[in-house]
Amino acid sequence: MRLIPAQILGCDSAAERRVFGFLTEVGFSAYDVALHSLNIGHHEYKRWGEADFFLVGRRGILLLEVKGGRVACKDGIWEFTNRHDETNRKKEGPAEQAKSAYFSLEKNYLNPKFYRELHGVPRGWAVVFTDIPRLANDGSTLLPEHPDEITAYEEDCKGHNSFKKFLARAYDHWASKQRNAVELSPQLVKAISDSLRPNFERVPSLNSQLRDMEQRLYQFTDEQYEKLDAISENERILVAGGAGTGKTFVAAACARYEEAEGRSVLFLTRSSYLAGFLSNQGLPSGVTVATIDEVQRFHDEGKTWDVLVVDEGQDLCSLECIDLLDGVLAGGWENGRWRWFGDPNYQVSPSFPVDQDCLDYLKSKGVVTNLKNNIRNAGKIVEAIKLLAGADVGKPTSKPDSGIVDLQLVETENEILPRAIAAVRKWLSDDDQLPRNSIALLVPSSVEIDKAVDLLDSKNVRSEALSKRALGGKPRDCVLVATIEDFKGLERPLVCVAGLGQEHGFASSAYKGISRANHGLTLVATREAVAELTGKAANHGASKGEIEC
Repeated sequence: MRLIPAQILGCDSAAERRVFGFLTEVGFSAYDVALHSLNIGHHEYKRWGEADFFLVGRRGILLLEVKGGRVACKDGIWEFTNRHDETNRKKEGPAEQAKSAYFSLEKNYLNPKFYRELHGVPRGWAVVFTDIPRLANDGSTLLPEHPDEITAYEEDCKGHNSFKKFLARAYDHWASKQRNAVELSPQLVKAISDSLRPNFERVPSLNSQLRDMEQRLYQFTDEQYEKLDAISENERILVAGGAGTGKTFVAAACARYEEAEGRSVLFLTRSSYLAGFLSNQGLPSGVTVATIDEVQRFHDEGKTWDVLVVDEGQDLCSLECIDLLDGVLAGGWENGRWRWFGDPNYQVSPSFPVDQDCLDYLKSKGVVTNLKNNIRNAGKIVEAIKLLAGADVGKPTSKPDSGIVDLQLVETENEILPRAIAAVRKWLSDDDQLPRNSIALLVPSSVEIDKAVDLLDSKNVRSEALSKRALGGKPRDCVLVATIEDFKGLERPLVCVAGLGQEHGFASSAYKGISRANHGLTLVATREAVAELTGKAANHGASKGEIEC
């Protein structure tokens, strides 16, 4: 029969997963439907109820309550013990749960819409114990509320054929309760499933999803707390992590902690846009945020800092940068206190050449640790980065199927920007509460920026080009337009990448662009570019640079 949803999602019950598999193999007609994990907002006496499976098909309607693991009933109290040896106790037995859930559905959802149509249709409930033998005592069922006609045990769950026999037995039982049992038509099955399905298929608005993700993004994970402890215990440390692992977040926290200990901090990066963004994040006055271009002036003025925090360190891994920074850090690289954050995927994304000798030098002077969990990118976006860029950006902390990824292929370069503008407009039209500044439109080069802004304006979508003003102060309700390269180190909940540049290769452009998206990504690219990416991604993954302990 057809399962809705088609994949089992967010379910920890091995028993439910097993029954889900059986139901995909059995059915009594081509139009039978099984609704999994059907939420019941109006329950007879519970604030909220749930049906494990709700079957609607030719033979009738059947609600299934599924129980796995060890089951016991002591002094009227039911005990359910799972595979982790965790026990849950309830006064209400499985049959009573199934019965109350069914009557709540019938009273509040089925009868108000389908009372006449359901006359004579077999309908009721059944219980499935996947892991225990039949509750028997001298050849009879131990509990009168669990008659064999509507109860399945381990022997009924050996395979889909034995499970189908149980379902037939249950349907026969409920058919015997009708004077003249009738079958459900395909039209009525569809009407019932369509009526019930929104109770569990409706999803929060895109804006609501983004708010939830934003709240999670700005909470420290256990891994990040662990790294902060390791950083505080070491004078010199290299922290490596792919895009999305929270390097900048942890780096900013390090700067705050060091300043709180009474040390002066130089927070350094190469990107002026990232530096401008960080300067507006409320860092303490004892933290100086600067770019590498400003360091020579500091050197000439004789300024030094107690602590050096370097973000996007792979872009500053050259002999010139190392020598320059050595002069503004008290104690230098040899004896100073520094925290270096870098991306190990630098061969996939070579914005600036990495001098391996310089990297080896830093590793010889400090402890090396790695951020392994991706906190920024939704699960589907992490997979897109792996597939199209061949880069490892850590294990997503969100669900693997979370997020939105839309790959749109075009034949020519001229089709890219109009298609990307349409994608941005769709995001905004699908949810009229969505702030425009939750969206970034990324283009391969500065030549396309003005054209993109003009096109958005012609479609009545307010936008602005990336600037320090756009990143500072009060958020402006505009779609942000930037080059992929300039947006490095920044992020937005929704990112539309309009084409892939070739300056450092398609894989580099894909990596930098895709990894900027938190929750939703649209990539518009030529078939030729994507074909090259998918052909080379595996090689990139095998040959990328690594920073390991």
